[in-house]
Amino acid sequence: LQFLYFIGNMQEHDVFKTKLRASGRDPVVDPLEPTGSYGFWEKFEPALDIIPRAIPEMLHKILMAVGKGLLVDPERDTLIVKHILAWTFSNLPLSCYVLWYADTECWTIWLWAALHFFMWFTAMDTYVLGLHVISHRAVFKPFIATPLWHYYVSVLGPIFGETPETYYVHHIGMHHSFNNFFTDLSCTMGYTRDSFFDWVRYFFRFLFVHGEVFQLFYGKNNKLLARFFAGEIGWALFVLYNFPTRPLPTLLVLVAPVLIMRIGMMAGNWGQHAFINPDEPATNFGHSINIIDSAYNRRCFNDGYHIIHHIYPSAHYTELPQLFKKDIKVLAEHDCIVFSHPKWDFAIVWFYLMLKDYDTLARHVVNIRDTPRTHEETVAMLKERAKRVYSMDEFLPNKDYKKNQ
Repeated sequence: LQFLYFIGNMQEHDVFKTKLRASGRDPVVDPLEPTGSYGFWEKFEPALDIIPRAIPEMLHKILMAVGKGLLVDPERDTLIVKHILAWTFSNLPLSCYVLWYADTECWTIWLWAALHFFMWFTAMDTYVLGLHVISHRAVFKPFIATPLWHYYVSVLGPIFGETPETYYVHHIGMHHSFNNFFTDLSCTMGYTRDSFFDWVRYFFRFLFVHGEVFQLFYGKNNKLLARFFAGEIGWALFVLYNFPTRPLPTLLVLVAPVLIMRIGMMAGNWGQHAFINPDEPATNFGHSINIIDSAYNRRCFNDGYHIIHHIYPSAHYTELPQLFKKDIKVLAEHDCIVFSHPKWDFAIVWFYLMLKDYDTLARHVVNIRDTPRTHEETVAMLKERAKRVYSMDEFLPNKDYKKNQ
């Protein structure tokens, strides 16, 4: 059902864009046209989301009442509760069945496993970006915030491929604190960003980052360090507890999703920070990109507005398109990169980079500058910004980091 709703949304978007083109209002050409990109598609009305379509009106009213009791901002965040309930009554029971009860001697285990992966794959990015939302903002009221947080990261997290607490420590404690600079362990500057070999190095560094995380936080933020290792060790112990008696289900439900999710997250982070402006690599304008007019924004809480998110990390996801529109002249002055495609996300940007297909990438760059580049100039600019040009030693003496920051 999740997949069918997803396909339906994609088709609806294609029809919508066709109507826009017929009326002369193409959001790819004019991404700031209010009735195009913003009025319908990317202001993120909960009524347009995948999950609420499957919820009867009577239950919808009940959920709205529940949201008012649980949420700080029920008008905009009831969607989070809807997703949690949907996953609790669909993905979670299926994962538990495959892990503990499915007959491993029968061929049907593969049928159940395929269904599990299918449902997980169609919801994995929404889960991660929901985690992103509740990590940045106080979404739940204080009396219920801690239990719901632990349910989201410790119960739902492992079946979606997220070890408990790891995301929060990495994203809030490190990534936004060090902002893709060299002290950020997920910094992309030291790599040639159209090189698959360099990306593999980057991925394995993240996969076995535990020692570097310990060095980074020990004595500086022991609370974050404790959260990180509690989550990683807790997940490992849970895997070791289940593996001796249920090895195949354990690999299918608990191990494979974590590995696949980390591949996806590192491909996504690489795409978000692949094109670094050599004139200001340490600023939010110079190390990130935006993706607009995309189904990804509707599915994943407007995560495509990554430059805007780094500038306003506490802004509500429904506000990001309007903040982008407000700051468009500033983004143009800083020569920021904005992509526009109805079906792109950051992993797609990574994919075209691995192919070195700059022609396709350049064709979907939105010209926001007063003096637009030609296609050839856009290709050259993207190639320049994907180069590995910085190291700590050569960067600091030549750049005024504090001024840029």
